[in-house]
Amino acid sequence: MFHRKYFGALGVAAMSVALAACSNSATPTAAKPVASHSSAASSPASSSPPPQAAVLTKAQLTSALLPLSQMPAGWSTDSSSSTGDKTFCNYRQPHKAQVQVSRTFQKGGGLTATVASVGIRQYASASDAAESFAAMEKALESCHKETYQGSVLKYSPMSVDKLGDRSLGVRIDSDAATLLQQFALDGPTLINVGTGGMADAEADTATKLLHDQVDRYEAAARK
Repeated sequence: MFHRKYFGALGVAAMSVALAACSNSATPTAAKPVASHSSAASSPASSSPPPQAAVLTKAQLTSALLPLSQMPAGWSTDSSSSTGDKTFCNYRQPHKAQVQVSRTFQKGGGLTATVASVGIRQYASASDAAESFAAMEKALESCHKETYQGSVLKYSPMSVDKLGDRSLGVRIDSDAATLLQQFALDGPTLINVGTGGMADAEADTATKLLHDQVDRYEAAARK
């Protein structure tokens, strides 16, 4: 398949770049309320109490992932799995995610093939998630290029819509393809979406996916 051959290390390092290792993931046994906001990053505190998001089970988080039915026309589900613990320039992760779930989609073929992914990483608390987001953000201030499995990956900051508590974006280029990653901190979770391809990385699709994934997660967390 196209993205197996041409994405190679780029796909591992970008589409599945881990904000936290998930090999020791543990499903929470109780719902612990934590603060979650749908306002823009760095927005002033509201006088009213913020909505509460519960810590969800792995099954609940999987159900909260965007389904194929919410994807734009032309996409199909990719059943391959590419989880791992690769981080941008191997920065040190302050906390491990307790639960990690993801889903991958594909569209087209040949030189016009495109891949997309959505993922949710849930931490023990909102503060752990915030510290993990901050560590990634700080790493990307100095991490602009690295070689991974023989491929040179170049990282560039990318503007994104302000969603959840904070959000950021990164453009990842290699000789073979371009990938666009968008991240949102939302309560105890880090939500990520990515799109990529050789001919078109589909920036508009990535933006829509982040909006839709944040909305779907927040709806599940506040039930």
